[in-house]
Amino acid sequence: MIGALFAISSALAFAFNNIFIRRAVLKVPDAGIGTLISVPMAVPLYFAALAFTGQTGSVVGFSWRGYIWLSLAGIFHFVVGRTLFYHCVQLVGANIAGILRRTSILISVVFGITLLHEPLSWKLAIGVLFIIIGISLPGLSSQVFRDSDGRLVRIPARALMLGFGCGLAWGVSPIFIKLGLSGSQAPVAGAFISFSAATATLSLSLLNPKRRTAVTHLSPGAAALFFVAGLFSCSANLTRFIALGLAPASVVAPLVSITPVFLLIFSFLFNRRLEIFSRPVIVGTVTVVIGTILLI
Repeated sequence: MIGALFAISSALAFAFNNIFIRRAVLKVPDAGIGTLISVPMAVPLYFAALAFTGQTGSVVGFSWRGYIWLSLAGIFHFVVGRTLFYHCVQLVGANIAGILRRTSILISVVFGITLLHEPLSWKLAIGVLFIIIGISLPGLSSQVFRDSDGRLVRIPARALMLGFGCGLAWGVSPIFIKLGLSGSQAPVAGAFISFSAATATLSLSLLNPKRRTAVTHLSPGAAALFFVAGLFSCSANLTRFIALGLAPASVVAPLVSITPVFLLIFSFLFNRRLEIFSRPVIVGTVTVVIGTILLI
């Protein structure tokens, strides 16, 4: 019961993370700036979690291959994927971006079967079909989001590229994590390594004067929103780890996968004027959630 509550808390935190991201990206010209706030703040938070549980020593217990795979996972997921996702949210909102980025599940399934030789079942095939249908539905509507003049128009090709690119980055990162954690029982330490590698990579971008100027001129309001989004992201991942430690994955994974449903509800409550709630978006969200649960 407690594990299930932590899983639901994780889903709620992921949903609120997207709520704050949507508000934050509308306050900046370059949505990717948000990664320079939300990613580095995870390093001390995860280190504190390791210290609290007495697992700091586990950080040095990986093989050199493990460090490489976990670092690649961090770069792909938290630098490439998160940056593309922020830009997609800025362009079409969290509801639609949340659907498009679910291509990550398809990528993970394909790589899991081809590279890790994971079994293919009828349930997996039906789940993939549901996800494909769910991702496609928003694009079938002739009126899916408002442009700068308030007109309802189709999803632009750039948003599709950003969403699918994010899905690709987030789809391969679990494969890297699996390879990095092979033989290890320290997932939180693995997450700390991934965030540290992502932070180091992002710090290199500050060598660009334009990037430094964008960060120093970031409005307090935007910085605060990105900070809160980062806190929700960190807490979502931590509570998911705790849930997996208290309950079976078969219980935790379906509960966490209902995040898009929570996002729809909270978007309607808090970001109603910033999001789209057309029938294709709602049906697509529910279909993707069903497909995700079938994969578990």
